[in-house]
Amino acid sequence: MKIEINDTLSSVLDGCIFISLLFLIHLICSYHPYHRILPLLMGNILFLLLVVSINSFTLNPESSLFYSLRESMSNSIISILYFSPFFYIFITFIIIKLFFRKRPEDPLLKLLD
Repeated sequence: MKIEINDTLSSVLDGCIFISLLFLIHLICSYHPYHRILPLLMGNILFLLLVVSINSFTLNPESSLFYSLRESMSNSIISILYFSPFFYIFITFIIIKLFFRKRPEDPLLKLLD
C-alpha cells in the first residue's frame, strides 16, 4: 500500500475547500448588525479562491474551475461520511455518560421541606 503525495495533497485541499465553504455559510447565517463580517468574509473568500486555484491548476490542469469545486465538495462529503460512525460512537458515549451521572443535590430544594 503506497501513499502518493498527489492524493494526500488533493485530500487536504478538498478538506480545506469544504471547511472554508462551511465557514462561509456560518458567517452568512450568523450575521447581526454589530458583527464585523467584512474582514472575515473577504479572508475566507480569498482563502477559498487560493485553495481552489491550487487544486485546479496544479493537481487537475485539464479540468474547469466549476468541475474542480464540485469534485472537491463531493470528495469532502464522502470523507465525512466515512468518519461519521466514529462521531456516532463518540456521541453515544457522551449520552451514556450523562445518563449515568448523579445529579448534585440542590440546597434550595431542601429548604422547601
